[in-house]
Amino acid sequence: MSPLFHRRSDEEKAADQAAAEARREAAERSDERAARSLELIEQGHIPMAAAERLARFAGAETGALEGETGAQGSEGIVAETSGQAGATVFSSDLAVSEWSALARLGVTPITQVMGSSIYHVGWQPTYYNVPTEVRVLSDAYNESRRLALGRLLEEAQTCRADAVVAVEITTGAHDWAPGSVEFIAVGTAVRLPEAMRDPSRQAVLSDLTGQEFALLCEAGVRPVGIAAHTSVHYIPASGQTQMAQSGFGGGLLGGGGGLAGGGGGSWANQELVDFSQGVYEAREKAMGFVNAQVRELGGDGVIGVEISEHSRTHAVKRGMYESKDLEVTFHVIGTVVREEPALASQPTQSLPLKILSLS
Repeated sequence: MSPLFHRRSDEEKAADQAAAEARREAAERSDERAARSLELIEQGHIPMAAAERLARFAGAETGALEGETGAQGSEGIVAETSGQAGATVFSSDLAVSEWSALARLGVTPITQVMGSSIYHVGWQPTYYNVPTEVRVLSDAYNESRRLALGRLLEEAQTCRADAVVAVEITTGAHDWAPGSVEFIAVGTAVRLPEAMRDPSRQAVLSDLTGQEFALLCEAGVRPVGIAAHTSVHYIPASGQTQMAQSGFGGGLLGGGGGLAGGGGGSWANQELVDFSQGVYEAREKAMGFVNAQVRELGGDGVIGVEISEHSRTHAVKRGMYESKDLEVTFHVIGTVVREEPALASQPTQSLPLKILSLS
């Protein structure tokens, strides 16, 4: 009989109905997983797929995860995947030199881990009449970084890592999300020898390279975490700065006006004192918060400090005069360390001297 006029049997109808039901159930499970992942992200955790993938690395180490709990947001997922441990393939962004330096200390890489957060910046005034911190911007940067580092730490805890080394934090913005900031933190999760593990059994984050991490441990210095802060300050142009910005040729920062506009103030070399002071205030505010984080982590200091600064001007008209105010942003980040002489390894063998014949 032609397939066009074929009458399906009851078995075929049942099979089609079962397949449709299976597709419907799969779609429902997918929607439930997506909703659950969104709920986890709203709580500051990592999505389900990431937790399930990383839990397999934890299972590969122990064969099972009895008696241990993961990060708060993913502990249930870790428990569900504890029996699914199979062959895992690690990945790492460590260079060969970093890898070899860590391997000499018995440090084992597990996998790359990541934390990310895209954060919307709320409303803020267009300009200020007195020097002040732009708290809306500062808080947005700091909260976005906190969420990114928190998710990085949760990924490390989910795969039972003892530390994350070579953490790189990048910031960005997107045209499809105007008025937002983004932080992405990426590093390599590693397992440490028993003697090098933090006494609190907490995973440690560090932006030090593999070589730097190894050298610190050999010297009896323990990395205990990352300290970071961002401070955004707005500095309105003072009368002296407005004078310097005006005049023939546009002034130092491109302000308009002719000879009569500023009395020729921009012709002379001079420091913009209010702007210099604003940069110092932004730095001091950021470093003050970093120092507080060092004390909170029980560290003795912070090393490898990286300071990035960028600024922009705001065209402002006050009364009859136009000027350009300054907005300066300071990002500070470093690794908190604590001296522990017992952590120091045996003295390394000194390399043989290379003897050159001078004859």
